[in-house]
Amino acid sequence: MHDSLAQRLVAGIAAQDEAAIAGCFAPDAAFRALIPSGLRERTGAAPTASLIAAWFKDSTELDLVDQRADDVGDRMLISYRFVGVEEGQPYIVEQHLTCVVGDEKIQRADLLCSGFRPRQPR
Repeated sequence: MHDSLAQRLVAGIAAQDEAAIAGCFAPDAAFRALIPSGLRERTGAAPTASLIAAWFKDSTELDLVDQRADDVGDRMLISYRFVGVEEGQPYIVEQHLTCVVGDEKIQRADLLCSGFRPRQPR
């Protein structure tokens, strides 16, 4: 149902484009992220996009290797996996979002992150 929104979000992250990420969220969006170092919360499109973009900003390589989107009742699920390189170290990361969508914008999202895990170089 919301495939284009999911694709725009993942493309924005892959391009490390904070404005494109922000464009996927409602101005008053509520965002919670459980990452290995703890819970992060933001309100608003720009603060949410800034947080997401900050996770990937030091990546010198960032390649999308998997993405999925699906509707479960009144929620949209988005997941994606990237491989990248940060500070010369290759990593893999996967994130899953459960979203409430209205007017083709994410109104509320809960994110679960695997953390940036070491991987063997290609």
